[in-house]
Order: sequence, then C-alpha cells, then structure tokens
Amino acid sequence: MITFDKLKIVTNIKDITDIDTTEFVTQTKDGEILYYKYKQDTPFCLMIQVDFSNQELVIEFTGKILKEDYPQLINRNNIVKCFETINGIGICKIDHDAILAHGEVYKCDVTKDISSTQMQGIISQMKQNLSNYNKWTCAKYQGNGLVLYNTVKTDRYKKRLSIYDKQKELNKAFNREFLNTITNRQELLDYFQDKIRFELNIDTKAQIRLLLGVMDNRLCSVLSSNANPILTVFDEAIRQNEVTPYHSDLKEYMMALLIRECHNDLEEVEAKVRAMIPKTVSVKKKMQPFRDLYMKMQNEVATCIDVRSLIA
Repeated sequence: MITFDKLKIVTNIKDITDIDTTEFVTQTKDGEILYYKYKQDTPFCLMIQVDFSNQELVIEFTGKILKEDYPQLINRNNIVKCFETINGIGICKIDHDAILAHGEVYKCDVTKDISSTQMQGIISQMKQNLSNYNKWTCAKYQGNGLVLYNTVKTDRYKKRLSIYDKQKELNKAFNREFLNTITNRQELLDYFQDKIRFELNIDTKAQIRLLLGVMDNRLCSVLSSNANPILTVFDEAIRQNEVTPYHSDLKEYMMALLIRECHNDLEEVEAKVRAMIPKTVSVKKKMQPFRDLYMKMQNEVATCIDVRSLIA
C-alpha cells in the first residue's frame, strides 16, 4: 500500500464551512477578499487556503497529523482521520466525503520507512553507483542522510529522493512540540529506531500521474495507486547489480580496477602481472596483494546491501 508524509489537495470551495476568520489571515484587494489562509508548523504542518478568486479550497498537511499513528504514514485507510483531526482544531469544518469524491492531489511526498542498521553503507553504495554523474547529484541531507536529485535540464521533471535516519530526525529540536503531544512518545521513538526513511517529493500533477501510474489526480486514485515510485526513481538513478567495495587507498583501488578488467579471474591478473614485471621479481610476492584484495572483494559482495529488496 502506498504511503505519504505530505499531501497537497485542491478541492471545491464549497467543501469548507464554519470558518473562524479570526484564525485566518485575510488577503484583500480593492476591498474584495481574495483568500483566507491558515498556517501552522507545529505540532504538525498544516495549511488551509480558502481561495475565492479560483473558488478553490487548498489543504496541505504532513503525516504528523496522525499523532500516535504517525508510523502508519498517510494512506487510504487513515485519510479520514487526517480530515477529522483538522476539524477537531475548531477553526473550520471540511467535508471529507466531498473531498474524497472530487478533491485532487497537486503535490505529495511518497514515503517508505525500512528497517536497517546500515545507513552509511546504503549511502556509500548510492554515491558510488550513480547511473549518470552528469544527470544525478548527491548532497547531504540535514547532516543526517543523503538527498539524490536530477539535473532538471537533462530531464522533463525534477526528481528528489531523500534518505535519512528517521529517529535522529525526530529527536531534533523542531520536532519537540510534536513529541510532547504524543501519549506513547517512547514507544514511537522505539519504533523508529534503526528506521531509514526514503522520501520522494513529487511536485506536479503530471508527474504524480506518471510516477503513480494513475489516470487522474483524484485523491481516491492517488491513495489507491499500486505503484512504487520510490523504486522507479531509485532504478533510474542507481546502477543495478553493481557492487563498489570500499578501498582503503588509491593503490588498492587501482588493483581492484585491474581485477575487474580481468573479469575477476586471478589467473588473468597473474598473466598481466608477469608481462609487466622484470623476470627477477617474484610473481608470487607481487600477486599476494591481489589475492588478499580479491578475497576482501568477494566478502564484500557477499555482504552487499540489497537496497532494492528493502524498498520493493
């Protein structure tokens, strides 16, 4: 089941009533009200905009709206609870049945939490196995992970995939107010121990349809998608069946290149070594570092992290 950490929904302005205008910022022009806007950043992010110019209601919220059920992330089974929480704030009333019937998703963060203690290994593999270094770029994510994004000039759509330690992120100061509202705070933190979050930001309606494999942007269609857009982008950005072992220095790396050029065949490596060294030099002595490195490379292949199976 597809899950999200953020949704931006646009629906009919008739789907909101009982607006407490004292809680909203009012934007006017020439004495005419253009929109009401409510925004909060804690304990969860929420934005409600009543747009009179376009006769639209815009709602954007994050997964922390689920409070104790935050580990479930936003999905088709708890979307109504998200809307009920908004109504519970007491600043307006939104018609969740109507929004489910005709609301459309304009932006979303598709999210998946996986269990792994090999955060740095996963990041290292991704950095070293980009499918195209001119098209894809890696950067640090809040000092706690990696963000992978494409060079938009070479692609039709911007793609941004973040990978980070979710428990460390939850323990940052800006999440303190959220954690203070949780009755099972420690249970929540324990759940996210050794959880690595993969989060794909999708910012256009067309890209949502493409990556989620849906015919339209209706909320019910998006929530019912059977696609795995995180895996789709990962497959596009990261070479498949590649193992790039860690090398301690440049000499070891160059030796590894020779082993791979010789199809991981030590006899072929030895033939090349014999052809390049004086006959007075011991071939056995020269080959020993290659044999040691070969064994190390084989062990690393055996313990290579299969990221794809984790996010599939």
